Amino acid sequence: MPAYLPWALAAMLTYGTVAVLIKLAFRGIPPATVLWMANAFVVLGGLIWSLVRGQGMAVGIGWNAATGWLALAGVVLATSILSYYRALSLGHASVVVPIFALSFTVATVLGFLVLDEPVKATRIAGVLMAAGAIVLLTR
Repeated sequence: MPAYLPWALAAMLTYGTVAVLIKLAFRGIPPATVLWMANAFVVLGGLIWSLVRGQGMAVGIGWNAATGWLALAGVVLATSILSYYRALSLGHASVVVPIFALSFTVATVLGFLVLDEPVKATRIAGVLMAAGAIVLLTR
């Protein structure tokens, strides 16, 4: 079994569960509060992970391309999460979450185009099937 597989499966299960928990939180807490509080736990988790691994919290940060990519990723992630939470606060989780899940097909296509990852017929079929599944789930 590839080393990444258990982690990917754990991420899938837990991230899928988060949408329902957030939707429940919206019943009594405003979306902006849910957003900062839930993501404070993400930051806390990152800090604990760094400490447990014995790694400094700013390793590799400097005036370099990697830091620029990280800063851009942070802006894009913030936009993504803000948009996702707002959509969840306004719509049904059973519709919003599948649409959000298409973000993973965007990552696949960008992996082909930007990271020169191998393009295979099965991967293209998977992206098309995922898009088709989302269309069906949101009807």
